[in-house]
Amino acid sequence: MLGGLGLLSLLVPRPPPHARVTVAATVPPQAWLVRRLGRDRVDVEVLLPPGASPHTYDPTPQQVARLASAQLVVEVGHPSFLFERRLLDALTSRQPPPLVVDMMSAVAGANGETDPHVWLSPAVMRATARQVSAALVRLDPGAAPLFRQQLAGVLADIERLDADLHRTLDGLPRRRFLVYHPAWDYLARDYGLEQVAIEAEGKEPSPRQLVALVERARRDGTGIVFVQSGYYDRPARAVAGEIGARVVAVDPMAEDWPANLRRVAALLRGALGGGASGG
Repeated sequence: MLGGLGLLSLLVPRPPPHARVTVAATVPPQAWLVRRLGRDRVDVEVLLPPGASPHTYDPTPQQVARLASAQLVVEVGHPSFLFERRLLDALTSRQPPPLVVDMMSAVAGANGETDPHVWLSPAVMRATARQVSAALVRLDPGAAPLFRQQLAGVLADIERLDADLHRTLDGLPRRRFLVYHPAWDYLARDYGLEQVAIEAEGKEPSPRQLVALVERARRDGTGIVFVQSGYYDRPARAVAGEIGARVVAVDPMAEDWPANLRRVAALLRGALGGGASGG
């Protein structure tokens, strides 16, 4: 796994005066962050197209060619994202190599068993914002005042988001919620909740596991089951039908990161006993 800024090469690719910094981001929420920090001083390419699975995706030759000149790569850094490793191996073999910011470096005790959806934690996004801003300053020092001003604004927005999520999710009478694919572990842990996944290690649950899930969900009073649009979700709908819960599609990779987390929090509040939920 590539490290954060502390492991970056001293050979820093510098853009010509007034040129934009070219940035490759693995997932759309990272692109949101880079665009907020860099404004019109950055061009961002998102590696993972809409609807693609990060566990099976393979970059096309055309995409690799477009990224050949990337000066900064913002990666998730999880070992299950194999396409990141293949792409980074190609990019870092050139001289000078791009700077790399690894989101997993902000996760204490991270290893291959953790949930890769680290951007769903405001605490991780806060740490990543600082790393990305520092990288942009190195690549385009003439725009350093802009980058530092933008960083202050982004950090303030993340603090407001964190406070809003605490107000929405703290003190709920129920704390467990059902998901088909376990993508929301970091959000759950940050706010004292627990996601219960229907999918087990990437596999459909067995009939016995489904019965156990239904029994547990009834005891917990679960009122919502999260699925992802475009993904197989028949077992999730079967469980929801048994317990009288709503099935709601949520996208952990939505680019409007703050709005997405606020929407998910509102849905959880409505389902876990804290009042009306969002759409």
